[in-house]
Amino acid sequence: MISSTRNALILAVCVLAGQCFAFAQDVPQLTAGRLGDGERPNVDGRVDEAEWAAAPAFSNFIQQEPNEGQTATERTEIRFLIDLQNLYVAVASFDSEPDKIVVSESRRDADLGDTDSIQILLDTFNDGQNAFVFGTNPFGIEYDGQVMAEGQAGRTFSGGINTDWNADFVVRSQTTERGWEAEFAIPLKTLRYNPGEDRTWGVNAMRNIRRKNEQVFLAPVPRGYNLQRVSVAAKLNGLSLPERREIKLLPYAIGSINDDRTLRTDTVDRNADVGLDLKWGVRAGLTFDATFNTDFAQVEADEQQVNLTRFPLFFPEKRPFFLENAQLFQLGQSQSIDLFFSRRIGLSSGGQPIDIVAGGRLSGKLGGYNVGLLNMQTNEAVNSRTGETIAPANNFSVLRLQRELGRSNFGAMFVNRQGVGRLAPAEDFNRAYGVDLAWQATTNGRLFAFLARTDSPQRKGGSDYAGRLFYTYANSFQNTSVGVAQVGERFNPEAGFLPRRAFRRVEARYNLTHQPKQWPWIRRIAPHTNFTVYTNLDNRLESSQGHWHFFDIHHRRGARFGYLIETQQDRPRRPFNVYQDVTGRRVVIPAGEYAWTAGMFEGNTDPSAPVSASLRQRIGQFYDGSQIHWQLSIGLRAGARLISQIGWTRDDIKMPVGNFKNDLIPVKVTYAFTSLASLQGLIQYNRQTSSISSNIRLALLDRSGTGFFVVYNDRRDTSPFTPDELLGRSFVIKYTRLFSY
Repeated sequence: MISSTRNALILAVCVLAGQCFAFAQDVPQLTAGRLGDGERPNVDGRVDEAEWAAAPAFSNFIQQEPNEGQTATERTEIRFLIDLQNLYVAVASFDSEPDKIVVSESRRDADLGDTDSIQILLDTFNDGQNAFVFGTNPFGIEYDGQVMAEGQAGRTFSGGINTDWNADFVVRSQTTERGWEAEFAIPLKTLRYNPGEDRTWGVNAMRNIRRKNEQVFLAPVPRGYNLQRVSVAAKLNGLSLPERREIKLLPYAIGSINDDRTLRTDTVDRNADVGLDLKWGVRAGLTFDATFNTDFAQVEADEQQVNLTRFPLFFPEKRPFFLENAQLFQLGQSQSIDLFFSRRIGLSSGGQPIDIVAGGRLSGKLGGYNVGLLNMQTNEAVNSRTGETIAPANNFSVLRLQRELGRSNFGAMFVNRQGVGRLAPAEDFNRAYGVDLAWQATTNGRLFAFLARTDSPQRKGGSDYAGRLFYTYANSFQNTSVGVAQVGERFNPEAGFLPRRAFRRVEARYNLTHQPKQWPWIRRIAPHTNFTVYTNLDNRLESSQGHWHFFDIHHRRGARFGYLIETQQDRPRRPFNVYQDVTGRRVVIPAGEYAWTAGMFEGNTDPSAPVSASLRQRIGQFYDGSQIHWQLSIGLRAGARLISQIGWTRDDIKMPVGNFKNDLIPVKVTYAFTSLASLQGLIQYNRQTSSISSNIRLALLDRSGTGFFVVYNDRRDTSPFTPDELLGRSFVIKYTRLFSY
């Protein structure tokens, strides 16, 4: 156990570009207790077994919020035990008012920010960059994720953590007379590490005391950063780690009935199928994954979006096979210039599923490098009504190499899409190459850069380049960044995501954080602004967006409200549809130059309360017309088991070329029978398409996200122009099982 003297936090104040807050402290040193043969704690969520008494406890947790650097207001004890099979972690979260513990989530991998919770970070290679995260709350949910490059890689993921990585582990929690407690049993074969005696891992833990909106850390993390700041982690010593040899088999069986009423004949289709996923721990830091006859029927449906721009929208990847280690396969700028976007595999441009025949992925550490190799083969897809080709069979290959130097890294990536089979035209290929750099220039400053090229047949544009430089600086008081990028006219990453091309872009952001002591009800005043300018390659203005948020107040319990001004410019070179309904009526914005301004109020109440709400209202100009925009969401929670949310987005737009209104209403309901069994529903109404879609999903999980799934989907037409209201429906039953060796 570390003495409180050794863990004293020394705060140093310096002057650097205004102000900075630097932490100078001893790195906490922890020791894991060793279990003998036949010894193991009973993982039941109550830390009272004799084995834990022999494990050194660490309890000097330090606040990040609300009072940075001060001792936590509630005591937390964490202990570690290890044997040849598992790492055991026990957390006793003492609470002076246990009846006020907040439990607002009950689903696997749910957000732990609005509930009392604990998250544990394990830097198993002790490299200060990459880690695994395991967490839970008093309900006992399973939460796990991967961190790469301290959360800087994978900006697609919330908070820089990929929570779609599913580990095979056990966690149990209980609310007790002294607060709430949790016990974890994490199989060593689930992790990647260097085997051997007397090994050291990086380790940190964050406890969220929700009713106080207080976040405390085992190893202090400066404000402006989160748990994914791996480089400041404590050290867990004394680990005896065996060779890692893991083989997991995940077979599945599925049966489905699909009724497509848009077809004139044979509207009902019945199918049954089987498939298999395999995971093999090739060596301690390297894993091979394979999938055969892949199916993603259990994946949650996309939430619909309203597009009022001339560029395609980004829909996130949700399929588990592609999301594991997804940060490693990213190069470029997330959601803007992605060299590889896995949603291009097995989905058409319209979102229609395309069968994946088989695929494999090798990922991990090899000879000092992060290595990623992926190959997927898709089947051809043909429209059953028209006989038109949706997509020929395609082979997708990705090779990624990355070298880490301290907190910096550099690497390269190659992406290839090759059309194969009878439906593929001649020279049907697209290749992309890129190199990137993430340089930790200072303690708080980081430079990102990439340069990429694509090659296509001459009939599809040939070859061209794209690149970006981006610098960001963050400390406890401010966060600022500036960047430039350029994309060539013929740059075309077909297996990536690129909403626009032939541009130069300059972007800048600035965020200021101030905590006024004279007003205790205010947690933070956070004015911020960002501005982005796009020009064509001749440096003529194409578009710009400005976000001027000078009034932004954060309440101490989690509420927030503020007012901002948005400025925009756009110069479409050709007319584009901004709206089209089911009757065929279109509203077309002509080519020209436009500039407009709008004001917006946004705010939300405490999201952890039984009843919560958020509101955005934008009033102002839109191109050469006007817009009134509402976005309202109301959340209702009955304990941890029943969670629901209803939203409403309304756009009322008036322009010389035409007026239109659009409504989008999503309703989400989740009921948790246990932490592993839940019923979810997503019902969405879209006025523009005059449709109501439903996705109902029953999940009875067993291990590592596997188990029994029942999924019902339907889509209905609410317009008076079709004779049959039901457009289609499907019913799917799927069972998948994990066998671990």
